[in-house]
Parts: sequence; C-alpha cells; structure tokens
Amino acid sequence: MTRLVTLVTLTALLAVGGGTAASARGTATVTANPTTVAVDETTTITATGLGGLEDAFFGLAGSPGGLLSTQSGGAGSTDVTSPANDGQATAYFRATQAGTFTVAVGDGETVLGTVSVTVSGSAPQPTATSQSPIIEVDSSLVVGQKTRVEAKVDGLQTVGFGLDSTDGGSFSDGSSTGPSITTAVTNGTATVEFTPARAGSVTIALSDGETVLASAVVQVAAAAVTPSASATPTPSATSATSPTPAPVADSAPVLPWILLVVAILVIAGLIVWLVVSRRRGPRVRRSGPTAD
Repeated sequence: MTRLVTLVTLTALLAVGGGTAASARGTATVTANPTTVAVDETTTITATGLGGLEDAFFGLAGSPGGLLSTQSGGAGSTDVTSPANDGQATAYFRATQAGTFTVAVGDGETVLGTVSVTVSGSAPQPTATSQSPIIEVDSSLVVGQKTRVEAKVDGLQTVGFGLDSTDGGSFSDGSSTGPSITTAVTNGTATVEFTPARAGSVTIALSDGETVLASAVVQVAAAAVTPSASATPTPSATSATSPTPAPVADSAPVLPWILLVVAILVIAGLIVWLVVSRRRGPRVRRSGPTAD
C-alpha cells in the first residue's frame, strides 16, 4: 500500500509539471495499443525494459478517466500490480470518460515510464433492437432441469444475468453460482447455465451492470412425483391363500381308546383261558387210572 501511495503521488506530480524529471529517471518503455479509444473501450498498456523487477506498479496520473486491471474485462482500480516476466509487464486501461489520461509504470518507489491515452466520446451501447435475439433460452422448463442460456451482445466485455426473484433459481458459469452472476462475453456471446428452483413464471434479465438490456420469460413446471416403493403392498408369508393343514385334534384321543380296548380284550382272554384251564385239570385227574 505504501508503494502504491508513493506511485500515485509521483504520477500526480507528473501530471502537474514534474513530467520531465520523471521521464529523465525512467528506464522503461511504456506503450498503449491502441493509443486512442472510446468510452467503455479498453486498451492494453505494456511496459518493457523493466530489468530484473518481479512486479510492476501501474497507476493513473491526475484525473483517472478510467480503471486499470490485470486482465481484460477484470475488476478495475486506479492502480494495480502486474507480474513482470523477462522485463515486461502488462495491464489494461478501460476508459470511463473522454479526455487524455496518463498511465505511469514504476517499481513502487520510482516512476520508470509513462504513456498517454486519448479517450473519445461514448461508444455505442447494444440495444434490444440491434440484437436478434438478445437472450436465447428454452421457454418451457421443469423444476431442477438445467438449461443453457445464451446472450448475444456487442461492445461489452462482461454482462450480468439476474432473476425477478431470488427464489426463482440459480445461474452458473463454471466459476460462480447464484441467482445473479456476472460473466465474460466471448465473440459477442455470453453463456451460462440456469437451473429453475420453483414452478411458475420466471423472468431472466440481461444487464450491463447498470441497465437491463433484455429479458426473457420462461414457464417452469413442477417436477413429476415418483411413487415410493412402500406404496405397493407386499404379500406376507402367511397370507389367506396359503393352504391350511387339516385339524388333527379329533384323531388324537382315538388311539388311547383303541389301545385300552385291546388291553381289555387281552386281559379278558387271559382270564377265560385260566378259568378253562382250571376246570379241565380236575376232570382229567378223575377220569385217569386209579392208584389201585
């Protein structure tokens, strides 16, 4: 931060008349390509001859007139630090107002070189009538169904996608996700993925960060309900259709009775046999020969 403050102070002195002294101390060559741009356009600032510097500090002198960044279309600031490779470093200047503005490059303590950029009037802004269509997206979706959204724009490096309500769904471009995101424009086209989160009408808006350029309305249907497996009754192992074994309760007492009857008959037979045997014994003895 101290280095950046020093650089900004030096560039401010340059803007009010210290340019000759700063240029005399400078050892770097700084160029802008192109040297003339319109408002909202970007030029590339390149510094060479930085020697063994690891980082180069870029700052805007006097009235900024724009913003600096380390990548084209990146978030802007009045001063940035860019890595130096083989004595060369690069930054990007995006103009925000007309005029002539100075970009200074230094090592954090000393201004090594400067370049001037001329900014003309406002660049033409894209309108809905100049694009056909501005937003391309399926008009009928289902909750949770991911779909591709394309925006056709000219003259912008980034655009924003948003919704009419935060519960409508979310966008994703691979690096960020949310109900509203900002993504880069490549060859006049910005592409994101949209996932609706609720049923009903959802409006997708395209903006340049301040103004809504176009919108598209999609109708979202509720997702189909899949019946659960527990809704189907499962027959139990003891269903009514299973064969029922015949009752055997009545046959169980019969066997003892049969055995009892057989025993009685056997006993009766034995008694009869004994009685008969005893009666026959005396008759045989009386009818046999006597002792005489």
